Amino acid sequence: YKSASSRLIKKEYPEIKKHLWKDMFWSQSYCLISTGGVTVDIIKEYIQTQGR
Repeated sequence: YKSASSRLIKKEYPEIKKHLWKDMFWSQSYCLISTGGVTVDIIKEYIQTQGR
């Protein structure tokens, strides 16, 4: 989804390109996700069970 979103944003706002580093819109070094009202324990369990 990120590449499609990036293309749409760059198309809609071409002036943003002058503020980008090497034409990169998204950072590969971190991720921020909203979890809503889920507890920390549920998030930890979800992470620990990934790949099983």
